[in-house]
Parts: sequence; C-alpha cells; structure tokens
Amino acid sequence: MTEASQDRAIGRMEGKLDLIIAHQDKASDARQAQYEKMEELGRKLEATDRKVESIDDRLEKVEEPVAEFSRWRERGVGAIMLISFIAASLGGALVAFGRKIWAAIAG
Repeated sequence: MTEASQDRAIGRMEGKLDLIIAHQDKASDARQAQYEKMEELGRKLEATDRKVESIDDRLEKVEEPVAEFSRWRERGVGAIMLISFIAASLGGALVAFGRKIWAAIAG
C-alpha cells in the first residue's frame, strides 16, 4: 500500500467515525428528549393522582348527607302517597255514601 492510499483509507475511516459519532449524538439527544417527556408525564400523573384523591375525599364527605337527604325524600314521597290514598278513600266514601249522609243530616 502506498502512502496516498493509506491516507485515503484513514480519511474514509475518519469520515465513518464522524458519522458514527454524529449518530450517537443524535441518539443521545433523542433519549434525553424522551427522558424529559417521561419526567413531565410523571409529574402530570402525580398531579392527577392528587386531584383524584382530593375528589375522593370530597365525595366521602358528601355521601352521608346525600344518603340522609335521599332517605328523607323517600319518606316524604311515602307520606304524600299515604295522604293521597286517604284523600281518595274519603272522596270515594263521600261519593258512595254522600246521599245517605246528606239525607241523615237534612233529615
């Protein structure tokens, strides 16, 4: 091998090494960007977890009053149904026996 061909071979090797180094730098930059994105997602996930825990705590505080309200509402509906039944029964009795009652009163 002559000195000129050795210089060319060394130049090609240097060029290839430069390409390898450039690819390594790009890969390193890409990994760094991925790590940063993963850290950001981790922070967002932690914030979301804190918000969910806060909402759970608030819901636990609200569940008991809501259940109590629902019980009272059901009692109210039951009372209204009972009053309606009694009123309907009295109305039916008045219609059925109204003439007899009026005749007894008017005499």
